[in-house]
Amino acid sequence: MLKQLLEKQKVFNQSLRILAVLSRRGTLNGLTHLMTTILAQLNVFLNRPSPSKSLQDLGDRWLGMMPPDGQHLFKVEKPTSDTVHTQIHLHCPLRGTGDVEACYKLMNYDRKLVDAVGGQLVVLESQANSGKSYCRLALRPKGADVSDLVPAHQQGG
Repeated sequence: MLKQLLEKQKVFNQSLRILAVLSRRGTLNGLTHLMTTILAQLNVFLNRPSPSKSLQDLGDRWLGMMPPDGQHLFKVEKPTSDTVHTQIHLHCPLRGTGDVEACYKLMNYDRKLVDAVGGQLVVLESQANSGKSYCRLALRPKGADVSDLVPAHQQGG
C-alpha cells in the first residue's frame, strides 16, 4: 500500500515542491540533505533495483525508480561510449529561479538513486537557470572519470 502511494507522480510532485522550498533556505541545508537521502533510501528499499550491467542499463534502472504514472516525463537517451544522458521534463518548482545551488541540493535524491545502482549523476543543465523546460543529466558508472562534465551549479554565467 505504501509503495503504491509513493509511486504516484502526484505524490512525487508534492514532495518535490516541499523539498524545493527547503533547498532554497541555507539554514535548512542539513534537513534538505537528510530528507532527500531518506526518500531515496525508501525508494531503493521499496523498488529493490539490481546493480546496472551497462550504461543503458544504468539509465534504465534510474528510470525504473521514477513514478510509473510519470515515466513519460523522464527520458533516457542512447548512451555514448562513456555516458548516458537523461532528461527530466516535469515542471520543477525551481524553474526560472536562477537558484542552481538549490537544484544541486534537491538532486541529492537522484544522485543517491543512481549511486544505489552503481553509477554517478551530474546535472548538466538545470531548469533553475537554463531557460529550458527540462533538466539534462549525465550518468556514468561509479568510479568513472567525470572531470570533463561541468555541473550546472558550477557553470559561470
